[in-house]
Amino acid sequence: MIGSPFPMPSSTTTKTTTNATGSPCAACKFLRRKCQLDCVFAPYFPPDQPQKFANVHKVFGASNVTKLLNELHPMQREDAVNSLAYEADMRLRDPVYGCVGVISLLQHQLRQLQIDLSLARSQLSKYHQSSSSSFTTTTNFFGGFREPTAGAVPHEELWSVIQ
Repeated sequence: MIGSPFPMPSSTTTKTTTNATGSPCAACKFLRRKCQLDCVFAPYFPPDQPQKFANVHKVFGASNVTKLLNELHPMQREDAVNSLAYEADMRLRDPVYGCVGVISLLQHQLRQLQIDLSLARSQLSKYHQSSSSSFTTTTNFFGGFREPTAGAVPHEELWSVIQ
């Protein structure tokens, strides 16, 4: 009964959930609603991380996230929420490219590091070949000549570590 002065029996009342701090989850707080015991957001959006839900809500919408989480197996939900939160954060930082921009930047850095590593291996190979020749002097990485220093690690040991 609406507006009844008598409280409803406890078996039919809606139960709210609170965490250890006694406050509703960040999603329910953001949406200004009571956090129910079966709140799909509560395990993944704790009250001390309100910006996490705000970003996800801004990019994907609470209704879409609810549908997505309800369709997933409970064991997959945490990973899905973390992915949504990361994608939302990246989309807000870079509205055009989002995560793709970060992936592209990392791939470019990886290619550059692979080129640098290949160049270093090539130089080391040349250095190794020149040190194993019959010459008494060796070339350094910059093309100059130097005499081997006393107590230096043999080139074969260095070469085996790098390969």
